[in-house]
Amino acid sequence: MKVVFASQSFYPLIGGVSTYLINLALGLKKHGHEVIEIHLRPPFEESESEVKGIGVYRVPREPLNRELLEKYSQFKEAVYKECHGEGTGFKGKAEEIPGFEAYKEINDVIGRQVAELLSGQPAEVVHVHDFQLLFLYKYIPRGIPLVFTWHIPFSKKIPKQLAEFLIQHMTGFDKVIFSTPEYIKAAISLGLPKEKAELIYPITNTKLFKPLKEKEKYRKKYGIPVKSKIVLCVQRIDPKSGHEQLLQAMPLVLKRIPSARLVFVGGESLSNKISNSREKYAKRVKALVKKLGLSRKVIFLGNVEYEKMPEVYAAADVVALVSKQEGFGLAVTEGMACGKPVVGNRTTGIELQVEDGKNGFLVPVSDYKKTAEAIEKILSDEMLAERMGKNSRKIVEKRFKTEKGITKHIELYNRLLKEKNPGWSLKGIKLEDIKAIILDFDRTLTKKPGKINKRAFHELKSLKKPLVLASGRNISFMRELSRRNHGLRAIVAENGSVVFFPRSKETIITDNDFMRAARKMVREKFQDLSVGSVVVHAPLKLKKDLRKALPSMKGLKFVKNIDRVMLLPKIVDKGKGVLLALHRMGIEPEKTIIVGDGENDVDLFNIPGYRVAVANAVPKLKALADQVTEHESARGVIEIVQKLKH
Repeated sequence: MKVVFASQSFYPLIGGVSTYLINLALGLKKHGHEVIEIHLRPPFEESESEVKGIGVYRVPREPLNRELLEKYSQFKEAVYKECHGEGTGFKGKAEEIPGFEAYKEINDVIGRQVAELLSGQPAEVVHVHDFQLLFLYKYIPRGIPLVFTWHIPFSKKIPKQLAEFLIQHMTGFDKVIFSTPEYIKAAISLGLPKEKAELIYPITNTKLFKPLKEKEKYRKKYGIPVKSKIVLCVQRIDPKSGHEQLLQAMPLVLKRIPSARLVFVGGESLSNKISNSREKYAKRVKALVKKLGLSRKVIFLGNVEYEKMPEVYAAADVVALVSKQEGFGLAVTEGMACGKPVVGNRTTGIELQVEDGKNGFLVPVSDYKKTAEAIEKILSDEMLAERMGKNSRKIVEKRFKTEKGITKHIELYNRLLKEKNPGWSLKGIKLEDIKAIILDFDRTLTKKPGKINKRAFHELKSLKKPLVLASGRNISFMRELSRRNHGLRAIVAENGSVVFFPRSKETIITDNDFMRAARKMVREKFQDLSVGSVVVHAPLKLKKDLRKALPSMKGLKFVKNIDRVMLLPKIVDKGKGVLLALHRMGIEPEKTIIVGDGENDVDLFNIPGYRVAVANAVPKLKALADQVTEHESARGVIEIVQKLKH
C-alpha cells in the first residue's frame, strides 16, 4: 500500500504532530508499506530529501515569501487559539478573519503540487494532518481514500462561525480521526456526520521510550543537579502551555523540598520559524522566572534530539504537563512509557492517560496550589512514585503501544480501500499478477489440527504459484510436514523465529540471549511444556506461572493464539518471518495473497498484499482483511483458489 501524508511540518522539526507522523510512517514502512510525506517548505530547506527512509517533498518548490507566511500564520493562530480556549471570539465568518486569503493561497499552492505529485506517483491513500491544510481535499482525486486527522482540542465551546467553517471542510474527507471520544462527540454535535468520525490514539514510539537506569549518569550529561528532585516538563513555550502554572507552583514546592528543580525541554516549532507571534509569551515566561526568584531553580534545556529524550525522562522524578488545553499530550505518553509518575491538568487529552491516584495526579487548570501539592506528594514519597511509575508503564502497554496505533491505521486504510473500490476482490485479481500465496497452517489449511487438508493443498498447487506456509508450530514438526507434502517453497515456523526453505534445506533462526535463558528455565521447571528451536509453547492458563518464573520479560513477549500462548523473542513475529522469506525468494510482498484465521496472524495481515480471512477467523483479523471467505478453514482455501481461477 502506498500512503501519502500531507502536513504543515515533519520530523526532524519538533512537535507532537511531527513525532506522531514519523512513528506512523516508520510503523507502516516496517510492515512493507510505502510512505511519502509532503509538507510546507520552511525557509532555507531543500525541496526534496529522505528522512529515515521516508521520501519527503517540501512544497512549494520556490520558498514562500515571509510576508505571505506571516499572514497565513495570523489566520492559523486565530484558529489554534480558539480551539485551545485562548481566543477572543471568532468574530465574523472565516473569510473575514485577517490572514484568511493567505491561508487559502498557501493551501492552493500546496494542493496543486500534491495533485501534480499524485499524477506522477499514484497513491492508494492520502492522509492529511491538522487544520493548517484543511482545504487539501479539494485537490485529491475522489477515487483515492482521503483521511484527515485533527490533532488539537475540539470543543462544543468553539465559536459558532469557526465550528461551521471547520465542519464544512472536514466533511470533504472520507474519515476524520480524533484523539479522544469527547472530541468526537463535540464534532458530531456541531454537524460532522457520525459515520465520518474515527477514534485513534496518537502514536509515540513505545520501543524507544522505556525505563532506563543510571539516573545520575543522564543528569550529569544534561547538566541537571545530581542530588536534586527533578520535575520535568516537555513542552514548547506557547500560550496554551502550562509553564506559568508550574513556575507559580515551584516556590510552594521549594518550601517543603528545597532540592526540587524544574526542568523545561522544548524548542521552536515550524510555527515559531514562520511567525514571531509566540515570542511575547516566551518573554513573559522568562520574566516570571526572574520575578519569582527561580533563576537557579529552573533549567531550560531547549530542544533535545528525539532519540535522546528517553535519557531526559530517565533523569526525572516526576513528569508534569499542565496545559490549559491539550489535544492529547504525547509528552505524557512518553513519560508514562519511561515508567514515570505524572502530574497533569484535568483536561481532555491528559485525563485519558492519567488515572488520578493510580499513575499520577490530576489537578484543576491554573490551580498552582493543587499542582504544588501533587508534585510534593510524589517527590516526598519514593514508594508512591515507584508504584505510580510502574502503573504508568502498565497503562501504556495496555492502551498506547505503538503497534496498536499502526494496526488501527492499517485497518482504517483497508476499510476505505474496500469502500472506494467495491470491485476489489479475488475475482478481479489476475492470476499472472500473483507471485506467491502465503497461508497460515492450523485452522486455515487444516480440518484436523496438524494435518494438511489434501484437497485444499492439491487445489493450491494447481495454481502453480510459490506456496509459503506460516505457523506457530515447532520447526521439527514443520520440516517433517514439508517432507510429506511436496510443493512448499518456504516454511515460516515458531511464529516467525525460524524460516526454512525445503529445496535448499537452508534454515534461518532469529533468537536472543534472553530467550535462550528462558528455554533453559522452562526445561528445568516446566518439563511438560513444548520447547522448539526458539519458542516455548504453553496452555494459556500457565501464562501467569511462566511470567512469575522468568526473572524479567526483557527481550521477550507472549503471543496468544486461541487457547495457547507462545513465549518468543520480542523482535520476532510471523509477518517479519514471511517478509524475510519473500526477500530471499525475490518476491515483492504487494504481489502476494495472504490467508489466515487467528490472533497470531495479525502481523501477517499487516504485510502489503491481498489479505483473505477464512470464515472462522477472529473478528480482529476479519477487520484487517480485504475479503472474508464464505466457508471455514480448508473449504475457505478451496473457495479462494476457485475464485482466482475464474
